Order: sequence, then structure tokens, then C-alpha cells
Amino acid sequence: SGAISMGVWVMIANVNGFVNMITWYGDALNRAPVWCDVSVKLRLGFEVGRLASVMCIARFLADIVSPRATAITRRDRRQRAIFDYSVSFGVPLATMACHIIYQPNRFSIVRNVGCSPTSLMSWPTLLLRTIWPPVFAIIAVLYSTYTIYRLLRHRRNFGRVVAGAHSALTTTRFIRLAALSFSYLAIGVPLTVYSTIGNIRSSARYLEYSWRYIHSS
Repeated sequence: SGAISMGVWVMIANVNGFVNMITWYGDALNRAPVWCDVSVKLRLGFEVGRLASVMCIARFLADIVSPRATAITRRDRRQRAIFDYSVSFGVPLATMACHIIYQPNRFSIVRNVGCSPTSLMSWPTLLLRTIWPPVFAIIAVLYSTYTIYRLLRHRRNFGRVVAGAHSALTTTRFIRLAALSFSYLAIGVPLTVYSTIGNIRSSARYLEYSWRYIHSS
């Protein structure tokens, strides 16, 4: 479920970026305002959703190698799927919905990039947008670090550890899923930190939140 969620968000991000790049290649004219209204919300969603999905993958792998792991039942799979989908889609959807609280303009348009969300730095911006990517990235790193530790400690009977959970994973599938998660974190975490710092800097000075002031334009 975590991998499926990640695939959905990556697809949305790629389609969104491709359409924006083609539509606004070489200029920044406001030629598709309705699309931009949708695009900026999607961008907020996949900024959080991809890392939330990777966190769910890392959590699943950590559960498999945990010494407390037991045989995974059908009920366990259903509960994990509910949790994964709730986190991977629920938090991003909430982030998208809450954008209106700190959104000073409908959108901005950047040449060769396309539609971009706008925000002013205030406490709703920090709590409802800025904080979530780093939080999911840190949690995913902790889970992944634990998984690597368990793999190194039990490398000789690694296959038996994976098989003992009675999940749908084979040793090969586990390694592939772990490689996907670790590779994305190796790239995604530095980019997340860089993006978060960039968003804070570009939002200018911190403002006391006021619905009337933020929506005055």
C-alpha cells in the first residue's frame, strides 16, 4: 500500500510538472487560471504525499525485520493498508484543503515552471505546510536506520527473518523495496531540507496571522 501510494503521487507530480512546463515554456502569461487553481493544490499534495508514502514503506520494512514480528494475517494487512492510505493520502488532502487559510493569492506563475502556490510566513503556514515534509522524512530515516541495523545484525539468516513474517515479500522483493526506499531518502531528504529552507526564506518575514490581512488582496 505504501508503494502504491508513492506510485500514485509520483505519477501526479510528473503529469502536473509536464503540463506546467509545456504550457508556460518561455513565458508566464495567465492563460489557464482554472488549471493553476488545481495544479497548486496538487503540488502541495505531492510535496507531502511522496514522503508520507516512503515513510509507510520504511515502516513496513522495519516491522518485517523487527524481533517482535509475527505472522502477518489478513486482518494485519487490512489494518496496515488503512493506516498507509490514511497517512499517504489523508495528510496531503488535508494540506491541500488547508491552503486557503494562509493563501494570499490564488497562485503565481513562474516562467518555464508554471503554476506555483503562494503563502505568507505565519504559524498556519508552518503547521499546515512547512513542517510535514521534514517530519515524514525524519521518521522514514529512523525506520530505515533501524531496518539497516537489523539487516546487518542478521545478515546470515536474513532470508529466514523475512520468511518468518509470512508476508507477500520474498527476499528479492524485500531488497528491491528497501533499495527504492533508501535511494529515495538519500535524494529526497536533502532536497526536502533544501526546499523547506528555501520556502521559509522566500516567504519573507514572519507575520502575525490575520485572515483579513492575508486575504485582503
